[in-house]
Amino acid sequence: MLEGIDVFRITGARMRHLAERQNILAQNIANADTPLYRARDVKAFQFDSALLRSQGGLPALTLANSRPGHLGGGRDGVTIAADRANAYSEDPDGNTVNLEEQMVKQADLMKAYDLATLVYKRGAAMLRTAVGAR
Repeated sequence: MLEGIDVFRITGARMRHLAERQNILAQNIANADTPLYRARDVKAFQFDSALLRSQGGLPALTLANSRPGHLGGGRDGVTIAADRANAYSEDPDGNTVNLEEQMVKQADLMKAYDLATLVYKRGAAMLRTAVGAR
């Protein structure tokens, strides 16, 4: 029912993107002591391209697993990439996970999710008001 309304469709896509990023950041934290583990992150969410894909204007992008040992690809057009360019340091064992950096990203993610939740709630409240419900 709500998928036909752009604010709900875009907000839902944003929340799915943030959930995928939360999963990747949690994997980074879990592997903070794993030798040669490379920190990963999800590429930035593009509202315009998400809207076009949801309306059938662009095909959905997905990751391909080129080796059997690869982790599962992203969902809903989410692209996961190595986060080496933004890493603060690399340990002597080759691990690029910096826990402080991951904590900052988690805090930013929490703020973004709270904002998306607020937009969704306000949209639902506006819709209820428009149909006369309290």
